[in-house]
Amino acid sequence: MARDSLLTGPVEVLASRGVVFTAHPHPALDDARDVCATLGVALEETVKMLAFVTPQDQLVLAALPGHARLKYGALARAAGVRRADLRPASAERLAEVGMEPGGVCPVSADSAALVVFDESVADLGNVYCGSGRRDSSLELRAADLMAAVPSARNAAIASTG
Repeated sequence: MARDSLLTGPVEVLASRGVVFTAHPHPALDDARDVCATLGVALEETVKMLAFVTPQDQLVLAALPGHARLKYGALARAAGVRRADLRPASAERLAEVGMEPGGVCPVSADSAALVVFDESVADLGNVYCGSGRRDSSLELRAADLMAAVPSARNAAIASTG
């Protein structure tokens, strides 16, 4: 595994890459709608993250608009694996890259992680996403978020219908 640091979280990685963002602390929350209500933002202004691992323990992060649903088959194709090979990432696996469930961010200290952005994320302006922690969210431009993960793939992995 090419894990740059077991203790570096998304905030530190973003800062080291010169990305401008604002951290918004809030109570530790698991539900995106609760986070939106607390921050006073619409679900459509968020980037939802789903984290998986492959049988080889590669982290696969799916980034899509907060109101969308993941198309698992499309994600598997974009990741080059079978749908059955994607398992939800455990809390322990996320902790290895400075994240916890409910706070996953597409920016990771794991340089071997595969990040797949839904194509529609590029059309968003300012967005809110996980900070790696359940008790804070990050606000930044979607373009800056995507640029912070230069190896990311873009694919049609979301459905809004």
